[in-house]
Amino acid sequence: MIARLLDRLSRPGVGLFVVVFAAYAYFYQAGGWNQNSRFDLTRAIVERGTASIDAYHRNTGDKARVRGRYYCEKAPGASWLAVPAYAAWVGVTGRPRSLAEIDAAAYASTVWAVALPAALAVPVLIWLLGALGCPQPARWIAGAGYGLATLAWPHATLFYGQQLSAALSLAGWALVVRAASGRPWPRRSLAAAGFLLGASVAADYPAVLCVLVVVGYAAVKVRPLGRLAWLVLGGAIPAALLALYHAVVFGGPLHLPYEYSLMPYRHQGFFMGLGMPSGEVLLNILVTPYRGLFFSAPWLLLSIPGFVRLWRREDGAWRREAAAFAAIPLLYLWMNASMVDPYAGWAVGPRFLVPSLPFVAILAGFALSPGANASGRAKRLVLGTSAALILYSGAMMLAATAVKPEVPVHIRHPFGDYILPRFFSGSLAVNTQSIDRVSSPAHGPAHAWNLGQAVGLDGLASLAPLGAIAAIATAIAVGRRRRARAGAAMTQNDVV
Repeated sequence: MIARLLDRLSRPGVGLFVVVFAAYAYFYQAGGWNQNSRFDLTRAIVERGTASIDAYHRNTGDKARVRGRYYCEKAPGASWLAVPAYAAWVGVTGRPRSLAEIDAAAYASTVWAVALPAALAVPVLIWLLGALGCPQPARWIAGAGYGLATLAWPHATLFYGQQLSAALSLAGWALVVRAASGRPWPRRSLAAAGFLLGASVAADYPAVLCVLVVVGYAAVKVRPLGRLAWLVLGGAIPAALLALYHAVVFGGPLHLPYEYSLMPYRHQGFFMGLGMPSGEVLLNILVTPYRGLFFSAPWLLLSIPGFVRLWRREDGAWRREAAAFAAIPLLYLWMNASMVDPYAGWAVGPRFLVPSLPFVAILAGFALSPGANASGRAKRLVLGTSAALILYSGAMMLAATAVKPEVPVHIRHPFGDYILPRFFSGSLAVNTQSIDRVSSPAHGPAHAWNLGQAVGLDGLASLAPLGAIAAIATAIAVGRRRRARAGAAMTQNDVV
């Protein structure tokens, strides 16, 4: 049994999933207005059988008020998904009473509703790259890069909706590509894809941008065209649930919680906080140290040559895919640059772009491996440059996740002025705000922790168990690869 388990863990896909999931589940980030609002809804459903967060609303400013009652201001998908985890916790241990018990329940809910789907998205991304013909080394590097060297890592540890939405959207995309390729059970694949895409909108409303692109792509690729009814049928289930929630809580199926938000910026602009795009905002969310996506994860710049390469492949056979994958981040960029509150409050990067990152990573994957006709020197140059960029990005994401992904909005250089000084001094998990009530950010005790700290380790030493997991998984994978090469060499010698 142990030998069989080790054999399965040595498989690249399983090993990478284990490492990524361990990296996500290793950290508990405690509270904040965003996660508190979502967890308040989960608690209200389980503990009180209601969607009203009246009993908990004082711990968050992200709330809506309707007919004198308070409700979560966010899309409800993540809160809904956490319900079975929180209900199971309450069923086993009883309703949490102390702050420590509530933090433990919130940690379990976050791992279930965010970290696990986010980690499962990594092998899905690798499969999708393979289906599009990306060479094997490049697709594995892109998968690891997406999981551990983008904002996916810190956001997979936060009880937000964006990372869950990213995972659901990516899985829906993969099933549409599967169905369009004529693989077995295309109807089931399309129905499942529709369900996942609809669920992604329930987790984060702007995911409708991705859904529009998917539907357009499916209308061009899926044949016979009548099969698209299965995509619509699958999506109708989460859409109906979301419409029912809106109708019961906010008075109509199309009434969003933002209409009743207590946050002033939700009521500005042309439509619920959207206005004219800003060039300054675009610069800040892409390249500056303040929130720049490419500042903290520069390897994603490879998406530009990757798009060109995918566009030019095989006489234009993959142009629809290239256009679709590029359209999603461009739409999210437009949305983010048009927002009255474009920087999403406390953050280390452009949080509103998180759902688009899988598609940026897919495009980058096609730039990670030079063509078959490239010289050895060119291959080494591409590999070395890509590895350096990904390692830098991974280090930045590790530091942000270990210290605090929610950096105060007034700090103009989140990494240089806040994250890195604390990381190198061993000051980790510094968030002082509880998931249950607001503590003083200046003087309160830290409520965040990592699993190393939970077993008594301190400072950077608390990250040692996570490093050990990664080292063991890497050693197992390398050993399997060497055995496979040795077996192939022996077979070739036998043939000769």
